[in-house]
Amino acid sequence: MRLTQFRVYNYRSIHDSGPIQTNRITAFVGQNESGKSNLFEALYRVNPFDQQASYDIEEDWPVDLWADKDPKATVCEAQFALEEAEIAALFAAAAVPTDPASPPQARPAALTLHARSQYSSATAYFVDDAFALALEAPKVADWARVNVPKFVYIQDYQMSGSQMELNTLLQRKNAASWDQLSVDEQTMLIILDLAHINLNEFLCKGDTPAGRTARSFDKRSASAYLTRQFQNLWRQKSVRFDIEVDATTLNIFAEDEGLGMPVRLSRRSTGFRWYVGFAWKFTHASKGQFKNCILLLEEPGIHLHQSAQSDLLQVFERLSDANSILYTTHLASMVDLASPERIRIVETEANHTAVKHGVVSSQPGPMAVIEMGLGLTGDMSGLLGNRKSLIVEGSDDALILQKLSAVLAANGRTALAADIYLWPAVGAAKTPMYAAFAIGQNWQSGVLLDSNAAGESAKKKINDLFLSKLGEAEARKFRVIMLKQAARIAKSEAGIEDLFPDEFYLELVNDAYRTQIQMSDLPVNGSDMIAKRIEHVLKAEYGCASLDRAMVLTHVLRAFEGWKSLEDIPPLTVTRAEQLFHKINLDFAA
Repeated sequence: MRLTQFRVYNYRSIHDSGPIQTNRITAFVGQNESGKSNLFEALYRVNPFDQQASYDIEEDWPVDLWADKDPKATVCEAQFALEEAEIAALFAAAAVPTDPASPPQARPAALTLHARSQYSSATAYFVDDAFALALEAPKVADWARVNVPKFVYIQDYQMSGSQMELNTLLQRKNAASWDQLSVDEQTMLIILDLAHINLNEFLCKGDTPAGRTARSFDKRSASAYLTRQFQNLWRQKSVRFDIEVDATTLNIFAEDEGLGMPVRLSRRSTGFRWYVGFAWKFTHASKGQFKNCILLLEEPGIHLHQSAQSDLLQVFERLSDANSILYTTHLASMVDLASPERIRIVETEANHTAVKHGVVSSQPGPMAVIEMGLGLTGDMSGLLGNRKSLIVEGSDDALILQKLSAVLAANGRTALAADIYLWPAVGAAKTPMYAAFAIGQNWQSGVLLDSNAAGESAKKKINDLFLSKLGEAEARKFRVIMLKQAARIAKSEAGIEDLFPDEFYLELVNDAYRTQIQMSDLPVNGSDMIAKRIEHVLKAEYGCASLDRAMVLTHVLRAFEGWKSLEDIPPLTVTRAEQLFHKINLDFAA
């Protein structure tokens, strides 16, 4: 079951958020106080992991609508797409009884389950009107309460890992509600619950020798389980946890593999302790299965090194197979450039929260995050906006095209028009993010893509997500140019290296790798891109992981140093480059 959309009303800074589409992973980018937390808190209470969490109209109603307070007002609506097996289970549980002699009722191929939460009542669940008569409403609600994914909201990262007195924790547990407990108290209760430890019984065991022996096994079992669960989410290093109890004092120790000496969790980094809290809360909410949850994460990764942030994004990818993940961020490194469809910009309009789909905002705060991710400074953004911008897949593409254009222009041949600026992306997969930014800024722009699977995938995403939703006049401002067709390269696939004769590029690779690969060594089946054919040989015969294009580019640039006239350039390259530049110029002139 997937959360596909939600909408928030009458909650703090939000009058009406409008429909907010969600993906497997959705990133909310916005300034402080723009309302990101309000969106998450309103959504969380639709089906919270902590069943005591509820709305408080005296605290949560918008102050500028105070005179209109309505306990029956809707706060949040959410929609969930059911999978085939879930549709079958819902009909088995809630279908209106029919005459046994009648043919079995046909089940729909797709079904949306709706949830609506109000200030004064529990969340209501229902299906579309088209299926309302086929299902009994009370049974639909009963089925939904059991099967709708739990929302897990993690916003406080100040888990200290300090020692705790268990007798004091028991008193607090009995006297306060869950949301009144501190983060450390919540985390410790989660740890004990994960270990199937009853706190009262655990304390009583400390009164006898036999009880203390049994308690030591409880601690070992809990330590081993927490270690395994944490390792599923943390890949930076191997860590083992030990829970130690002396009388009523509990400490948690963490030991790095190979170090041989544990240290108290409180002495580990803030980023590590955040990961610990996240791992154990998620383990608890998902009953150790890491599935069927909707994670709402406030600023994940803010205390992590950039490499750990990259690892966290990969963790999100793994978890999103069985969960939905929504997170807020101020970090450019936590925005996946390959997935512009995941971004939601959160702004403040007339002092109220507004949510925009896409990567363009009218406000500088969220745009600073997006621009930083795209490698833009204010000056560069202004430069690109005042010229025609052509996105290319990488800096090597830009260098090669700029050099070819310069030599052709110096010799009076067709070169790239002077008002077209090359804007390097970071691979084909990330060009849709650059395209989204350029389209959103209404620039005269375009993208040049390799004619291969990655390029075709990027082309499809740009068209499906952006161009297909624009009017004809707006769509004409952005061009998608495929390299093979533009340069008239007679191959089934083509990359920037295919502007050169195959023999020329192979010679540069041999220089870079100090190999003696011959054209006859290259495979004739599969892709006919020269880079892929060479990479196949490097992997099979030389044990290389891949073709290091950056290393080869160094030798390409050395070859460029001697290129002053047309005679210095392979004739085939001149022909292909002129055809490519002619196509680019023509498209931008249209």
